[in-house]
Amino acid sequence: MAPPMAFTHAELRDATDGLYTSERAVRFQDVDAAGTVFFPRFFEYASDAYIELLARGGCDLAGDIAAKRWAAPLVHAEADFHAPLRFGDALVAEVVRARVGTTSYTLGFRVRARVETSRVCATVITVHVSIDPVTFKPAPVPDAVRRALTETSRS
Repeated sequence: MAPPMAFTHAELRDATDGLYTSERAVRFQDVDAAGTVFFPRFFEYASDAYIELLARGGCDLAGDIAAKRWAAPLVHAEADFHAPLRFGDALVAEVVRARVGTTSYTLGFRVRARVETSRVCATVITVHVSIDPVTFKPAPVPDAVRRALTETSRS
């Protein structure tokens, strides 16, 4: 039986605060034939916000990966969709919650329309396991990553 998730989609949707926000517009290549954001793009929006949060917290993710110091592959990802976004819409991708353990962490994201701050369009949850990229064995979450996910000032 899988352990319970660190937080629910409802908690992410209804949160009144968050760790980091990233703004962008829905690009033409983000939409499908129906004219709405193609579902994998929500995972990209979440990933981009996560990487920006790490960078803002002083992590050198590209350097760490290139030097094989650390990696954190996904072991679980899920999303709930609440409302459509269309080409040209301004959106806010937020890292809303982070729960950091010894060798893994769970992140919760919310994507909402910028002009309608109450309209949540999607919630995303990802679970990452910190590994030694040479052995692929679990490794402690690096202190810099832990700080970035738990102490970064809200933006």
